[in-house]
Amino acid sequence: MRKVVALTALAAVLAFTGQAGAALSASATVSSQQVGPNSWQYSLTLQNSGTTPIGTYWFGWVPLYDLLPSMPTSINSPNGWAGTAAADYFGVGSAQWVNTANPLQPGASMSGFQFTSPDSPSALNGMSFGFPIGDSYVYKGAPEAPGDPGFFFQTSTVPEPASLALAGVATAIVLARRRRS
Repeated sequence: MRKVVALTALAAVLAFTGQAGAALSASATVSSQQVGPNSWQYSLTLQNSGTTPIGTYWFGWVPLYDLLPSMPTSINSPNGWAGTAAADYFGVGSAQWVNTANPLQPGASMSGFQFTSPDSPSALNGMSFGFPIGDSYVYKGAPEAPGDPGFFFQTSTVPEPASLALAGVATAIVLARRRRS
């Protein structure tokens, strides 16, 4: 039964993606910072790479499914955007930001989309209902408005500073060993 539901959702995602057209297009990056023993703040930057303004950014969501393992404990928004910890039919939670009065213009990028969660970065790099947790949608206006199928994309993860430091140390060790050889 779960496979049938997941396959149906995948078909819906592909159908929505195919209808979106080239006018609506986006990409986003997410970075994390641990703010407590079991608390991480996620910061997202949205890039409008299409030719149509973006009025909704929905992270950790595909039609009918919330993909985040836990409901966000707080949501921060860029100026003029309203953020909410959203719940859908299946799953636990997602993060949604809406600004239909002053949407993100084509070619522009915006940071300031943030949420706090008890879920670690490794958890957010996982899967939910067969979908990567970072799956996202943008809409021209309000979410799921009639005639606006949205645009589906996968949010990219920026490595944590600790991971970058560890990679730097490992690279230095490898280079030092090569010089000795």
